Amino acid sequence: MDEREKGKGIEEIEYRPSKGNRSDTEDRKMIAGRRTDLETGQGRSDWDEGGLCIPGFWTARMKCGICCGTTFFSILLIIVLLACSVHKIKEGTVGIYFRSGALKDKVTKPGIHMAMPFITNIDRIKIRPRTDTLPPITTVTKDGIENTFHNVQVISDVDPAKLVLLVKKFGVEFHETLVFDRIYEELRIFCANHTVDEVYNSMFLDIVDTVTAGVKETINELGEGGIKIYHLTVPKPQIPADIAHNYKEVKVQWTEQLVASQRQKTEKIKKETESIKAVADANRQKSVLEIDIQKEILRKEGEKTLSTLENEILKDRKKAAADVENYSKKKLAEANQNLYSKEYIQLEMAKALSNNTKFFFSGDESPLGSVLARIMGQA
Repeated sequence: MDEREKGKGIEEIEYRPSKGNRSDTEDRKMIAGRRTDLETGQGRSDWDEGGLCIPGFWTARMKCGICCGTTFFSILLIIVLLACSVHKIKEGTVGIYFRSGALKDKVTKPGIHMAMPFITNIDRIKIRPRTDTLPPITTVTKDGIENTFHNVQVISDVDPAKLVLLVKKFGVEFHETLVFDRIYEELRIFCANHTVDEVYNSMFLDIVDTVTAGVKETINELGEGGIKIYHLTVPKPQIPADIAHNYKEVKVQWTEQLVASQRQKTEKIKKETESIKAVADANRQKSVLEIDIQKEILRKEGEKTLSTLENEILKDRKKAAADVENYSKKKLAEANQNLYSKEYIQLEMAKALSNNTKFFFSGDESPLGSVLARIMGQA
C-alpha cells in the first residue's frame, strides 16, 4: 500500500487459516479489505508457497497467453523443420544424401524432395556433360626436355546409376581421381616414352588417342564405367624458347622450300599449259584445214558431179540430135532410094539429054558411052 492509504488508517490484513482448517488448499488473502481470490475467481496456487510467482500472477489471461505462445512457437518450429527438410533438385543434377556423415543409397531426380533436417547433408551432382579445363601440366620427355601443356580440356559426364558407387569409393570429387589425375599421368607417361620432336611434331596427333584410351581403361577398371569421356583437347605443349626458335627456323626454311617447290610446279604447269595450248592450237588449225580440204573436196566432187551431169545431158542431147539426123538421113535415103528408081533416072537423063543439041559418041568403049550404055541398057 502507498503512504496515502496508510495515512487514512487503512491497513492490509492477511488472513491465513491454520493448516488444519485449509481443507480446500486455498489461501485467502485480504488486501485493502478485499478478497483477491474472490475478485479474480482464482484461488492461490501451490506455486505461491515457494515464491515462484508473485501474488495474482497465474491468472486466466496469463494461462491463455502462455498457451497461445506455446502453440505459436510449436507451429513456428514445425514450419522451420519443414522448411529445412524440403529442398529442390534442379534439372541436369541429381541429389545424394549424407545422414550423420554416412552416404545413403538414395539418389533423387530433379524436383521437390524432403530430408531429415539438421542431420542430413545434401550434395547436388551435375550429370549433364561438363567441360573442365585442367591446370598447366608439366612433363619431361625421353631426351630430358621439359614441356608444359596449357588449357587441356575434357568433356565428360557421369552415369547416375553408378553415382553412389563412385562417391563411396572416390568421394564427391571423383572426377579429380578418375579423370583429371589420370590425364596428367597418361600425358607424363607418353612424354617420358618419346622425344621432344615426337611430342611436339611427328607424334603430336597421337597424344589425344593414347591419353583417352588410358583414361577410359582406368575408368572401366576402377569406376566400373561410371564416367563417360566425350572429347579430350590437348594443345601444343610449351617447349623451351631456344628449341622453339630452332623449330621456327626449320619451319621458315621448310616454308621457303615449299614456296620454291611451288614456284617450280607453277612454272611447270605454265609450260605444260603453253604446250597444251600450242598443241590445241595446232590441232585446231589441223582440224580447220581438214575441214577446209573436206569442203574443197566436196566442192570439187560437186563440180565433177555437176560436170558429169552436164556432159551426160549434152551427150544425151547430141545423141538425140545424131539419132534424129541419122533417122532423117535414113528416111531421106529411103525416100531417095524409092524416088530414084531406074525409070526415074532414065526419065531424068532423057530430060537432061533433050536439052543438048549435040552429042558426040566415040563408041561404046568411051567413058561416056559406057556410062550411057550402062544407064540405059542395064538399068
